[in-house]
Amino acid sequence: MTTHHRLEMRDISIAFAGFNALNRVDFTLDGGSIHALTGTNGAGKSTLMAVLSGAHDHYLGQIQINGEQVEIRTPRDAKQLGIHLVQQEVDVALIPGLSVAENIMLDTLSEAGHFYHWSQIHKQAHEALSLLEVNIDTRKRIEQCSLAEKQQILLARALSHNCRFLILDEPTAPLDQNESEHLFNVVRRLQRNGIAVVFISHRIHELKAICDRMTVLRDGRLIESAPMNALSGEEIVEKMLGHQLDDIYPPKRPKVADETLLHIEGLHDDLLLRDISLRLRKGEILGIAGLAGAGKTELCKALFGATRSQVQRGELNGKAWKPKDPADSVLRGLALVPEERRKEGIFIDEPVSMNLSISSDNSFSRWSLFGHRQAWRWAEEVIARLGIRTTGPAQTLRRLSGGNQQKVAIGKWLRGNAEVLIFDEPTKGVDIKAKTDLFTLIDGLARQGKGVIYASGEFAELVGLCDRICVLWDGRIVAELDGHEACEETLLLYSTGGTPA
Repeated sequence: MTTHHRLEMRDISIAFAGFNALNRVDFTLDGGSIHALTGTNGAGKSTLMAVLSGAHDHYLGQIQINGEQVEIRTPRDAKQLGIHLVQQEVDVALIPGLSVAENIMLDTLSEAGHFYHWSQIHKQAHEALSLLEVNIDTRKRIEQCSLAEKQQILLARALSHNCRFLILDEPTAPLDQNESEHLFNVVRRLQRNGIAVVFISHRIHELKAICDRMTVLRDGRLIESAPMNALSGEEIVEKMLGHQLDDIYPPKRPKVADETLLHIEGLHDDLLLRDISLRLRKGEILGIAGLAGAGKTELCKALFGATRSQVQRGELNGKAWKPKDPADSVLRGLALVPEERRKEGIFIDEPVSMNLSISSDNSFSRWSLFGHRQAWRWAEEVIARLGIRTTGPAQTLRRLSGGNQQKVAIGKWLRGNAEVLIFDEPTKGVDIKAKTDLFTLIDGLARQGKGVIYASGEFAELVGLCDRICVLWDGRIVAELDGHEACEETLLLYSTGGTPA
């Protein structure tokens, strides 16, 4: 018979540099339950789970398991109690030089004074993966694994160590639809085995599909904890925001003039993209719709010259052009805000001021000397203009929420001569308030006459924001739709290889 454990957090408070990140929050987790934890960025979700997983030792309040008080002040304390966290940034928790088996059994291997047979290590790792009904070669190196596989490896690591409470932080952010469905099946199986699962996500439709209970936090306080079926999607979003849900998209822009900014014909790369042709007008937001694996990121990088491609014919600002390399693209007025912002779009351990000035042509330099005072003033201007929530230009980017990091990734292009801005999944891992700010910012760029390419798998965003939408499937553009007439269902149909009846 499956034992169901109960975990209770009572009056949990924690402050960082005088700022109250959590204020007397209660949270109860029952075995055999999938519990949604949601709220906007900065609401306290990750902080509450960081307390539970032992990352912060200076919290106030009590934690009980099955009615007995426990002390969780280190990650080791949490793991010994069966509490495991699978982070959103899976690469942070994995060691690239090691094999799949070594990463799964990492906690066991790190215990001093033990002798292990490698055959036993691989056997235990294989058994943990089989609980997830996943077949990954345990001798494979981590750097050879896909994002979905890396996530499964972290889940297997948790299950190999008496997991009773499993915390999944934005688990579907890097996954496509099929991978997400597989994850849901895994989570439901763990639920049937009596494990309590915390599911942190901004995607309300996912939470409603898989969770049986929901807790909403706002500004470090508990707002609501109730059965999932008691709340509609609109009510959840309103509780997250603290006010009525108005239209999150800017009003539609007037029809753009037929003035071509960028035109490309017959683009293809060595791997996926085939015969891509598209045209971008001044003041237009051109959507690129597609599910994961369709080629959105490949197309964005190819247009920016970050990956090699061949082009039959190209034109930029009325002159013949073909993507060459990122440096040439920046000189010609192209900018890219990549999907993997922490890896490719920003310097996560550098201050906001440095990140905002990095792409600003030579306007801060005089006689080859960098003008720090000018860069600081510019950073202050961008922080105010974009509403970046930060203590100031000196703050390290790592300390900012995902939405504010994304604003910095966009803000760094505002000083240069960028006329074409390419956004690859710009709202990934960003909450609804920050999304609204980003939509307003991108709409403002289009109203200035800049051309915007907006690649996303979030079809509601494309319909709400874009003037035209091209649909990618299997590396090819299979449809082009007027943004004012498109609907999510049609985009989904084309992006899965279907055609309208």
